[in-house]
Amino acid sequence: MKALIVAAATMAYSAVPQIAAAQTGSAQFCLQIPSGARCVYGTMADCERARGNSSGAQCISRADAHGATGLGEPTVPSPKVPTPSER
Repeated sequence: MKALIVAAATMAYSAVPQIAAAQTGSAQFCLQIPSGARCVYGTMADCERARGNSSGAQCISRADAHGATGLGEPTVPSPKVPTPSER
């Protein structure tokens, strides 16, 4: 029982740094890696240089890292196109 408690505490403690590192920095461009996003690059070129040949990393904008992709509802409704029966 004691070993189970120690194992659970160890797992919980090891998860804390990963949560804190999920998104770091406030620069315009981020290096997305499996453990999170590092937003510390001023230009996409700087991020790409830091990424190198790593296939597990991707450079993205800070807006994309925070989920603001612009894929929501449009602010201005699109004009209504008449159906064939309305013409």
